[in-house]
Order: sequence, then structure tokens, then C-alpha cells
Amino acid sequence: MKLRQIFYINLTRKFMAYFATLFVELVLSILLLKFLDANKTWTVNLIISQIFKANAITFFYVPIYLLLVSSQIHMDNCLIILKYTHVEDWWKEKIKILLKDTLIYLLSIYTIPLIVTVMLSSKYLKALSYKEFIFILEFLFIVLLLLVVYGTAYLIVLAIIKRAITAYIVGILVPFIDFVFIYIFKTVNFSGITLGMLINFLMSYSLSLKKHLFLFGIYLSYFLLLFTFLNIVMTNTLKKIDIYRGDKKSEN
Repeated sequence: MKLRQIFYINLTRKFMAYFATLFVELVLSILLLKFLDANKTWTVNLIISQIFKANAITFFYVPIYLLLVSSQIHMDNCLIILKYTHVEDWWKEKIKILLKDTLIYLLSIYTIPLIVTVMLSSKYLKALSYKEFIFILEFLFIVLLLLVVYGTAYLIVLAIIKRAITAYIVGILVPFIDFVFIYIFKTVNFSGITLGMLINFLMSYSLSLKKHLFLFGIYLSYFLLLFTFLNIVMTNTLKKIDIYRGDKKSEN
């Protein structure tokens, strides 16, 4: 496939990802405002829980986000790969693009609707307190790391097996596993490894600011360690495979 064709495919996938996410959030925001009209006691954590519902994250946000990540297809072209002297440099560049795209995606797609919804709900919430403002920032940062973990898992599977559909399915299954355990099997004491951690953090809103900051530090460390672990595994794996063909190298 020519690089120009890949470029247009990338633009199409990004446009579809942004448009689909905005549509989902528009629907959720309309439903949220209807709920607010019926219930005057809503708080910031309840508003966030409505916008970032577990089922919305599992069945809409993550699949749409992975569509955006798949726009990195140009990085797997042999002409691009051959530009790098070391395969680790190629992987680092993919991660840099992932971090940049995820940050832009989060700020433009998630943050703006959240701010607008909170502002429209101000007659119920009054002025945001310092704790509420800090909580919103903490939650968005954890969402950022969560998406990066999903994106990294997708890129790892894609680089190893070279099958985009399989990588996409694996990326979707990661949050789905937590969703099944928490919301179908009702394992309250099981926090999960990704989505479950996010939901548990949301439920900790009632804690004091000091306890909440401490808990945020724990969650932050966890997701950073998970992200680091995935990259270490991938870096070691890259030494054993042909990233262009995806075949294992000979052990001889």
C-alpha cells in the first residue's frame, strides 16, 4: 500500500473516531441534563459517573479510541521501519505518537464536554470547590493513563502477530474482562486491573482531600508501572521477532 493511501486512511480513521466519540458524549450529556432536571442533588462524581459509565467505556469509548490508535498504520510500513537503526527506536516513536494522539483526544473529546456539562449543572452544584476541581483533574489523568495502556496493548499485539483485527479484539477484551467480573459476576471486592481500578477511584470521591491525593498517588503509580511493564516486555520481544514479517527468529 502506498504511503499516500495510508495517509488518507489515517485521516479517515481519526475523523471517524472523533465524530463517533462526540456523538456518544452528546447523547450521554442530553440524558444527564434530563436526569439533573429530575434530581437536584447531583454532585461532580455523579456527573462524571454518568459521562464515563463503565458500559460506555467498554462498548463505546475503548473501541472508538482503538480505531484512532489504528491510524498509526503508516508506522508499520517497511519504508518507515527501515529509517530506524534500532528496532527499539521504532517502538519508542510509536509510543510517542500514541501519547500525543491520546492527550489530544482526551483534551478535545472528553475534557470539553465534561466542563460544559459541569457548567450547565452549576445551578445544582453551585461553585466548584477546591476538592471537586482536584478530583476532576485526577480522574481525567487516570483516564489518560488508562487509554494509553489500552493503546499500548493493541500496538504490542499488532506488532507481534501483524493482524489488525485480532489486535483490535484483544484491546477491546482488556476492559471487558473487568466489566464482566464487576457488573455481571458482582465481585465487589475485585477491583480489576484496568477499568475496575477507574471505577473504584470514582467511588472514592467521599474521602477527604488528603486521603484522596494519597489514593491518587497509588493509582498513578499502578498505571505507570503497568505501562512500563508492557513496554519492557515489548522491547525484549522485539529482539526475537522480525517486526516486518512478525515471525519468530531462529533460535540457532
